[in-house]
Amino acid sequence: MPFTKNNYIRTSWLRVYGYALLFLVTGCKVIKNYPSPQPFVYKTTIKLDAKLPSTDRANLISKIENQLSDSLQVRYSKKGFLKKQLDRPAVFDTSYAVESVRYINDLLRAYGYMYGKISWDSSITKVEDQKRVTTTFRVNPGKVLRLDSIGFDFRDSTLQTLVQNSRKESTLKKGDPYSNEKISAEIDRMLNVFRDNGYLKITRQDVYAEVDTIVAALIDPGLDPFEQIRLLEEVQKRRENPQIDIIFKQRGTENPEHLQQYRFRYIRFYPDLSIVADSSISTNKDTVSRRNISVIRSRDMTKPSFLFRNNQMIPGNLYRQKDVYRTNNVFQQMSAWQQVGIDLFPVDSLGVVDADVNMYLAKKQNISVDVEASRNATDLITTTNLFGLALNFGLQDRNLSKQSVLASTNFRFGIELGNQGRIIQTFQTSITQSFTIPKFVTPFKIPRERRLQSSRTLLSASGSITNLRDFLRVQSINTAIGYEWTNAKNRNWYYSPLNVEYVRLYKTDSFYKQAAIIPNLENFYNDGLIISQYLILRNAWARNKKVYNLKIQLEESGGIFGNFKQFDLKARLFRFAKADIDFRHYINKRNTSWAFRFFVGLGIPYGKQYDSLGNIITEPNLPFFKSYFAGGPSSMRAWQVRQLGPGSSKFFQGTNTFRFADFQLESNIEYRFPLGTLFGINLKSAFFADIGNIWYRNNQGNPALDDGVFRFKNLYRDIAVAGGTSLRLDFNYFMIRFDWAYKLKDPLFAEQQNGWFQNINLLKGQFQLGINAPF
Repeated sequence: MPFTKNNYIRTSWLRVYGYALLFLVTGCKVIKNYPSPQPFVYKTTIKLDAKLPSTDRANLISKIENQLSDSLQVRYSKKGFLKKQLDRPAVFDTSYAVESVRYINDLLRAYGYMYGKISWDSSITKVEDQKRVTTTFRVNPGKVLRLDSIGFDFRDSTLQTLVQNSRKESTLKKGDPYSNEKISAEIDRMLNVFRDNGYLKITRQDVYAEVDTIVAALIDPGLDPFEQIRLLEEVQKRRENPQIDIIFKQRGTENPEHLQQYRFRYIRFYPDLSIVADSSISTNKDTVSRRNISVIRSRDMTKPSFLFRNNQMIPGNLYRQKDVYRTNNVFQQMSAWQQVGIDLFPVDSLGVVDADVNMYLAKKQNISVDVEASRNATDLITTTNLFGLALNFGLQDRNLSKQSVLASTNFRFGIELGNQGRIIQTFQTSITQSFTIPKFVTPFKIPRERRLQSSRTLLSASGSITNLRDFLRVQSINTAIGYEWTNAKNRNWYYSPLNVEYVRLYKTDSFYKQAAIIPNLENFYNDGLIISQYLILRNAWARNKKVYNLKIQLEESGGIFGNFKQFDLKARLFRFAKADIDFRHYINKRNTSWAFRFFVGLGIPYGKQYDSLGNIITEPNLPFFKSYFAGGPSSMRAWQVRQLGPGSSKFFQGTNTFRFADFQLESNIEYRFPLGTLFGINLKSAFFADIGNIWYRNNQGNPALDDGVFRFKNLYRDIAVAGGTSLRLDFNYFMIRFDWAYKLKDPLFAEQQNGWFQNINLLKGQFQLGINAPF
């Protein structure tokens, strides 16, 4: 390439960008108070020689690093933005490395690596008067020891029966890698089984695992020579494929009360205790008793029947640890009490246990006043941003009807300040009333409700009026009844058999003028009635450092009431069915984490509707407030909210209208990492990618919308891809997020390299302001 001035400038800028990127990646390391001229520990690395899956490999390296001698663990502290500081590094001593080898070897054996090889070496780098020592550990763990047989041998016949009956719940399986953690977890599982069957005092000292290998048989002095030859051959095979046998046993009888089964005798409730001493509380106690359950109170704040009903510890029944936990959790989750604790008093000579339930009252009533500020960048009518202010008044009663019913009343008054000759653009007023009842309220009894970890009924009603001055007035009401519960597997369910939402609009001439210009405006603002039911399942679980969250939601409207014509004539009843799946996966490491999210949602409008003249029409879309959209601070971040899609359609290009559809696919990936601290605020960042779009199910009779219809063969063409980075201010209790994203693949340019890297400019990305993490 011939040398030109432009080439020189371009090369110089590339160097600047390269140095800047290198600085961002490496940051700045400062070493203070080092022991000159003695060599000091500067860096310690682990080189693992093992064929393991990437996640297992990273986990093992992390465990090995934790086993290093404290003096070899190099810990940098963060000082300001991208600055790391190493203060008072340890003087290097070979004894630290020898000690670390022993610790690492113990770790490998604890995880079933019996034939590991560990070596180390070190090197010194001189920088001015510093002698920096880098230590490298090379670890070859060898083959992992696997479980061959798992047995149980308890002298006590009851314990043996309980263990045998619960074997299916064991996580130990033949062929699994051996580890001390798994053995310990199995012992904990058995202890929980025993404690749920009356064994109140049994502990880990009473149960142990006997690890037996075939090598142990070789030390038998009476072993037959031929049997010895066979065992030696077996030893050689097992060295190539090492296996181990485990038998769980019961220790001696030094503590006979540990092998005693207990039964509940007396249960005593103290429902009106105060964490802070209150001299106004009467010292006279009122006691109400029923079948060895007593309620001892100083004030008439709780109905005894309510406490009896929610108690799980039944006098005369075998002591069960889960009954104690369940009773504590049920009352702890209720709004009336700030803190709940249970004290147990076993009587060994009688084999019984008494329980005191100590319940500390929360403040019964609470009044709150909040001021809220917002920026509306998504208004359909104005082409610029609006600034909003709102005042919220809240009133709570945490112990309505003396049964821990939570009653909440909220008033909200808000305005949006205009910028087109009006000081006030929008008025909004709303009122919401809700009740949370800590039980199922139904016309029939729910079987096995007592076996649930929690159950409650939610009632709510709200109404609002929004006035867009000289343009549109919106009146809406909403009422719902719902049931929420958590089952024994810790899965959270919510079912609403009746949810009513009604929206009534009053349009002006200005509205109709805008509707003639802006596509979809008529569909976005419309009267409508929803009478729906919906079911939500939430499930969360964790494995090591991996966390999983799953949410499934199903909703349908008009399935029953849609058969009555008067609902369509007077209120335009929407009839539709929806299904959403939201799956999230987190991989957490010491300072960094990976976050993944996958979402798919589909809505299908169905049935017949009627217009104001009584003519039958077919509803082409979901109601706008139930539709899917993409863009904004928590979705496809390279697009403004509701400004992506549908598909690769250009129908809405250049128009200031919201885009919504019946189907959505989206996946998000983030790599999250810390940056340091600034003025005491934790600075964090992330690199992220968003992939997805929304689509129609059909073109609604408009050929111009064909490219907005989902077709599997066009998925790659229609999919949008965003990428960017983020700056996050973490205040511990909440986080402010500043995201900057680019349209890496824009479906609007599907005809040009499938939309990849079109119109990308370094300074022309999309800024998003968000609160907390996007998912």
